[in-house]
Amino acid sequence: MEILTKMMKASAFLVILCFLCSCKKDEGVGTVGIAKVNVINAVVDGGNFKANISKKTIPWGSIPDDKVLGGFSLSRLYTVPTDEPTFVQVSPIADTTKLWFDQQKQLSAGKIYTLYLSGTSSNVKASFQEEVNFPKYILRDLSHPTPSTDSIVNIRFANLSPSGPQVDINIQGKSINEVNGLSYESFTAFKAYPATTGNDYIILEIRKSSDKQLINTFYLYVPNVRFKSISIIMMGIYPGDGLSYNDKYKIDYITYQ
Repeated sequence: MEILTKMMKASAFLVILCFLCSCKKDEGVGTVGIAKVNVINAVVDGGNFKANISKKTIPWGSIPDDKVLGGFSLSRLYTVPTDEPTFVQVSPIADTTKLWFDQQKQLSAGKIYTLYLSGTSSNVKASFQEEVNFPKYILRDLSHPTPSTDSIVNIRFANLSPSGPQVDINIQGKSINEVNGLSYESFTAFKAYPATTGNDYIILEIRKSSDKQLINTFYLYVPNVRFKSISIIMMGIYPGDGLSYNDKYKIDYITYQ
């Protein structure tokens, strides 16, 4: 009887040990969970493309035209499972035998990633990164409390203009810059800005770092971005005189939620 009792205790210990090991494994990379990938298209000169962000390769013809990134479609947010590696592929619609980006990524559950694409169609620059400093979602929901009692918007600045200058950025009427010397393919960290009711616009002045010349004034309409995280992006060919809207130098933003 004593031997049987010891055997039962040993079996129970092994069951508990296996359970703990499986829980530990579930916390790691490869867990069945969800990650998000934001693909941003700042490619000029015919830079429309299709993206495959999924667990398998797919025929490019199976992606409908309304899923093409380019023109007024600046970005797309993809949600993918993390139990297997994810294909991150981008191909121009002008020639789908070419790939502008082709990698497999093991994504982590609960993480957000960004694929920035810039340059020209003949010289595409790609940067894939995990948003390690990405702020917690700001949702006015009882189950998702906000990190601040005040209305805010989280803003990152990105310079994706292949021919544009280094820029300084300031809020209109303020002498201290928000950004200094932001060069091509550079990004800032996210920063929280007030977005309270009655504050309709955040007006940003973009200047050349070299001589402080004002090159653009960007009006961010606050009600559209309140409680969100966004990237404000400089893109296009500088100065862009005579070019189409899609190719000329401009400022725009994309949202992460």
